[in-house]
Amino acid sequence: MKIKLNGEDLELQDGAVLSDICTKLGIDSKGVAFAIDSEVIPRDEWASTKLAEGTDVMMIRAVCGG
Repeated sequence: MKIKLNGEDLELQDGAVLSDICTKLGIDSKGVAFAIDSEVIPRDEWASTKLAEGTDVMMIRAVCGG
């Protein structure tokens, strides 16, 4: 299935959940936040937030520095 991640297509397996995005991209979940339809999803809900074809997800990564 394809979702939109920050405006780009991302292919995930059917039945994927939000936490699967970090696994797919090989990134650490620390310093990352996700929003679906402009609503931030709490970290403790990532493993239970199922994604559907075409879901629009925004990923925000914290950056240190000034």
